[in-house]
Amino acid sequence: MAEGKYFFNGRDITMNMCIQIRDVIDIIQKETGMNFPDATVAFYHSKTYKALQNTENTLWAESAGYIAEEQKAESCV
Repeated sequence: MAEGKYFFNGRDITMNMCIQIRDVIDIIQKETGMNFPDATVAFYHSKTYKALQNTENTLWAESAGYIAEEQKAESCV
């Protein structure tokens, strides 16, 4: 059995993270008109994505819309 990549309080939240990442990328695509590969690269190279990887800060538990807004604010700086 494969082990998860993301954990919070000892629980595997990998599926939650994958869903959040997909949803955030979908929002970026809709708001910017970027295609999937470009939106994915833009998100994966953001500070917001790096923060999302730190499961202890619980950003993963926020809505995809909130996370996308954080990434949008970061890219406007």
